Amino acid sequence: MSLLEIRHLQLKFYDTQPPLEVVKDVSFAMKEGEILGIVGESGSGKTQTALSVLGLLKKHEEISAGEILFEGKNLAEFSQKELEAVRGKDISMIFQEPMTSLNPVLPVGQQVEEGLRLHTSYTKEECKKRALDMLREVELAEVENIYNRYPHQLSGGMRQRIMIAAALVTEPKLLIADEPTTALDVTIQAQILDLLREIQMKLGTATILVSHDLGVVARVADRVAVMYAGKIVEIGTAEEVYYDPRHPY
Repeated sequence: MSLLEIRHLQLKFYDTQPPLEVVKDVSFAMKEGEILGIVGESGSGKTQTALSVLGLLKKHEEISAGEILFEGKNLAEFSQKELEAVRGKDISMIFQEPMTSLNPVLPVGQQVEEGLRLHTSYTKEECKKRALDMLREVELAEVENIYNRYPHQLSGGMRQRIMIAAALVTEPKLLIADEPTTALDVTIQAQILDLLREIQMKLGTATILVSHDLGVVARVADRVAVMYAGKIVEIGTAEEVYYDPRHPY
């Protein structure tokens, strides 16, 4: 059985008349431990597809058809309470911009711990120990010092590592990384991608990597899905899609 299987997903925005269909009949499946890159230009529907897995859609955005099967259960039919039990525990997400995704008034250590406090029975001391261990896993130095710092006191690369630590601290089965290197310079991008790949292999976490950058996806993905105008127009191994493409786009 696939870890995640999306079947004929359709997503509409209802703040326009007529409603705008932004994801059109998208289907794909993922195995445990696989990295799937979803690549496409801005507006192609890749981020909305990723957000729909966790039910992180805005009020005017709605799944109009299809199924999102995670371990055989249809997330599209889950209530918000049921989704909250899955978010951060079985499925985690790294958002595009860590400066706006991290809470500016909380020390980053507390933010890394949040998933543990919500989804485990760890004591306060155990949560802190696990968070510090995870900060070391993402190759940060002086973690006791960083634990008490606020996001604005850290560089962009450090904030992105904090986001990765927070997403992976509960060892989820699926990680969704939405443009995780967009705001970083090329050297830091490479470091973050290599780190993601290394931790993913260590934990066996399946990963959806959303990006508009072909080079980013080629660096880490086992398979690549190309989105265009709300549809997946091609899917295959990285080698197949890059060196023997079937679609003109």
